[in-house]
Formats: sequence, C-alpha cells, structure tokens
Amino acid sequence: MSRTGKIAVIDLEQCAVAIRTAEGEYTVVEIDPNWTVQVGDTIGWDNDEGLGFETYRNESKGSDCDVFVQNHYVGEKAMRLQFPG
Repeated sequence: MSRTGKIAVIDLEQCAVAIRTAEGEYTVVEIDPNWTVQVGDTIGWDNDEGLGFETYRNESKGSDCDVFVQNHYVGEKAMRLQFPG
C-alpha cells in the first residue's frame, strides 16, 4: 500500500528525516545528503511496511531517491528522542 507524508524534521548530521503521516505518526529514513528536501515537502512511497532500502519520491519537487528506512509508525515522543534539536 502506498503512503505519503510531509517532512517534519531534517537532521543533516544524521542524514535523516522524519516524515509525518496523516495518522500523526512518523516514518524515519536516512537520505542521500545530495537529495534536495525541505521541511514541508510531500514525500511518497509504495511500501508502507518496508524497512531497509526503498525508493521514496519527493512529490513537491518531482525527484526520487533511494533511502534507508529505519522505522514506520513512530510516535511523537520517540521521534523527538532521535531528533532532539
């Protein structure tokens, strides 16, 4: 099943982003540092359960990137522990 969300947090030191889904949970992925993303960009992906390497789309900018998916369905508190800044 495909899914979309908006980038809520970008941590360039970790090369990671937290994507907030419509359900209010987060998907956390590691990205290529050369992939141009901004807070608020809409990101889409096809496998809402897939972990490891997957291709995600920046629907706001019309680009895609192979990312490393760390976790899905992460709550706000757990996301803030990983992205404290």
